[in-house]
Amino acid sequence: MSRHSAAPRRRPWLSLLGAALAALYLAAIVFGYVIYLQNAGQWLADLVLLLIVMPFTWTMSVLTSGAFSMSGDETAKVVVAALFCCALAYLGGAIAELIARAAWRLARRA
Repeated sequence: MSRHSAAPRRRPWLSLLGAALAALYLAAIVFGYVIYLQNAGQWLADLVLLLIVMPFTWTMSVLTSGAFSMSGDETAKVVVAALFCCALAYLGGAIAELIARAAWRLARRA
């Protein structure tokens, strides 16, 4: 097999779909945080933000046996939640892309 006919090797976790999903999730978190800043001091001002970072909140509640609380004014927790949720979105996109590429390869062989 010549060098030119071989398929190029990809790094398994380099995913365009994962990067796109992580970027969209980050945009949603920034949107939720802006809404929180506009309504700061009002009742349930951070509701949109807390709903967006629900995977982080659930994970931390499980890890701390329900003793975790978060609000929009805790900037460090919001940043950590953004990192966690974006990493989760990237991982989900990378796995979906991996499955789609494998299905495409199988379909091309048939």
